[in-house]
This record gives sequence, structure tokens and C-alpha cells, in this order.
Amino acid sequence: MTWDEDRAGAGVRRELDRVDVPPSRIDPGAVLIAGRRAERRRRRLTVTLAAATVLTIGLGSAVALGRDGSGRGMDEVVDRPSPGPTETRAVPTVDQVRVRVSANPADCTTEQYDTPGDAYFPSLGAVDPSGRFLAGTSSVGDWRNKGFRTYLVIWDRGKANLVELSRAFQATVTAINSAGVAAGNRWDGVNRPDVPWVYRDGQVRNLPLPDGYRDVRPVAVDEAGEILGVARGDGDEAVLVRWDAAAQSPPRVVVKPVGAFLGWAPDGTVTDRVNLTGEKAAVRISRPDDGAVVQPAAPGWHFRWGEPVRGDWLAGTVWGIGAEKSSPAQWNVRTGRLTVFLGLDTHRLDTVVTDRNGRLLVSTPRQGWFLVGPDGSARPIPRSLTGERQLRRVLFDDAGRIYGAAFDENGRQWPVVWQCR
Repeated sequence: MTWDEDRAGAGVRRELDRVDVPPSRIDPGAVLIAGRRAERRRRRLTVTLAAATVLTIGLGSAVALGRDGSGRGMDEVVDRPSPGPTETRAVPTVDQVRVRVSANPADCTTEQYDTPGDAYFPSLGAVDPSGRFLAGTSSVGDWRNKGFRTYLVIWDRGKANLVELSRAFQATVTAINSAGVAAGNRWDGVNRPDVPWVYRDGQVRNLPLPDGYRDVRPVAVDEAGEILGVARGDGDEAVLVRWDAAAQSPPRVVVKPVGAFLGWAPDGTVTDRVNLTGEKAAVRISRPDDGAVVQPAAPGWHFRWGEPVRGDWLAGTVWGIGAEKSSPAQWNVRTGRLTVFLGLDTHRLDTVVTDRNGRLLVSTPRQGWFLVGPDGSARPIPRSLTGERQLRRVLFDDAGRIYGAAFDENGRQWPVVWQCR
């Protein structure tokens, strides 16, 4: 297999992982969309926005360093941070916590959101920190008679608003703030890059592209309405760009280059994943005008696909510790400490998410869903809250509410919100 074929195959596998397939009565329109999407990604492998997503890949063993970070100069960091002093830390300290599974399920209350009848199987994409707004996208329900089209679905306190994304064969929503300003990408079905868009005051419009860049993916919207995005030009280097709140003019480059985007704090701190020499992964925390900290990953650490930093936490799995094939784990990117929870086996599926307080939501193929506290206490989540299948996307707001999906026997999907104490 050539390098290009291998990279294309990885891109196709990544895209197929994004497609939510109904548990029964498979819709041919959804299958066609998935196939065309995969084919488009094959054609566009050289300009893919891999730097804007967190890939579910094995990261291997990190290189051992002195505890003061000695032993690696910045000439060994492939993705260089923005100007300023850089501290490179040692490989994280690994703590092992034995999970204690309770016989009593978690105490949860639930609310199911309505979905307009014309929106078939909506896929959740983003929730604002306050939990007021939830955003997703959906293909048209009656595609045979109405043709292919894509909707943006915005739930405001549970009430759905449907907005057609014109000239969009498929679309994603990647971010929304507490004022309901959302951003994402759409593709018109031909062989050209996705178009970034912003939704504000009930209207969707395209975002202007930065000079010299074609592939642009919005990744965050702050409370002032400013939008952060990852842009890629003709080469492999990605940069971080920022639109002002009006978004009438091209964005400015704020970090060059940038790795896989993980988070953007209100003070301007950017967290991204970078590669060290030998394809060893690390997390970089870049503070405005105050340099950066590079924290190498622990051996065997695997990121959950597309999962951002929540507070100080990243969720994932670790292979090769204990009797399980893979154990849920959380990484504190501020302190560098990694905690592995032994006793739950995710079977090398990256179905672990975290809230900003360090609670984990873990899905295991054989035992179901668990809410795991930092001390290792684990309580089952009632299956009625999560349907009969694995969820592709689970979201948290800052209050710890969990956003997932419920399913009926025909494969239709509705958002469900649950609060577990």
C-alpha cells in the first residue's frame, strides 16, 4: 500500500465513523450520503482538515525524559508553537484507580426534546456552555420526494428551530455559544472544499475565507461571537484563524502553525495536540504573550475522536494496563497527571467522555454505560436513557448535563438530556 493509499484509507475510516446508522430499517438516503462523503474525502485527501480533529489512534509510548523536562529541545518538536518561551514537561505520572461498581443505578432525571418531522435522524454537534442551546444537523426525512437537502437544527430550551442549509449536500455544526451563534461547514456535493458558515439571528451565511487558504473549519465560538477556525492551504501546515464578531471580513491568523485543536479558553489560551519526534503525541497549551507548555502523552494513551478539553480534562483510554483490553482514563492537561480506571473494559472502543469536573461517562460493550467519579465509584446509567446502541456523540454542558439521543423502533432519533447526581 502506498503512503497516499494508506492516508486515504485512514481518512475514509474516520469519515465512516462519523455516520450514525439507524439500528433498524436502514435508510438508503443515509447510506448514499455516507458513500458519497467517503468518496469525496478520497479525492480530497491532500487537503483534509485532519489538524482540526482529534483522531482516535494509538499514540504509542512517549520518550522518557528527566522530570524537569530535560532531554528534548524544541528542535525535536515537529509542530512549533507561537513565539515565546516553551516548557517541555516529562511523561505524565500514571495513577491507577480500581473501579467500584455500585449495584444501584445513577439517580438521573431526563428530558426528551422534540424534533421536527422533516428532520430525519438528526446528529448532535454542539451545546453551549449554559445548556440553553443545542445544535445539530439532519438530512430531509422524505428525501425521495423532496430531494437531498440538509437542515441545521437549533434547540432553544428544548424547542426546535429548523433552518435549511441551502446548497448543502451534507453539513456539520461544530460550535455554538450561549447567545445561539453557531458555526460549522457545508458541502455542495461537488469536488471542492467545504464552506464555513455562521448562524446568527435566524440567518445562515458563509464566512469569508482567509487569504491564501481554502479549507477552513470553524472550531469554537466565544461569548462575544468571535469565531475560531483551523485553516489549511496547499501544503500540510494548518493555522488557527479568528473572525471578529461581525465576520464580514477575512479572519486573521492567530497561531501558525497549529496542531489538532482541543480547546480555546476565554483568556485566549489555546490547547492543541502536536507531534514530537517519532510521531509521539503531546498536548500543547499556548497562553497569549506567555509562551507554551508541551506535555507528552503517556504510553498507550488514546484520545477519544473529536473530544475537546473539558476544564482541565481530556478523556480517553489506555491499553496494556490491567486485565482489560483497554481501560477508561482521564488526563489532567494542567498537572500532567493521568488516571487509569481499572475494572471497566471498553474493548478498545473510545467511548469515554468527561465533564469539566472530572466525572467520566463510560460505555462498555458488555456492561453498558457508567458514570464514574474521580474516586473510582461507578454507577450504571439506565439503558432507557441511552437507547439500545452505542452513541456516536455525547455532549456535556458546564452544569454537567449530558446530551445524547433516544431511538424508536423505526430508527428515528431525538435528543435526550439527562442530569445525574
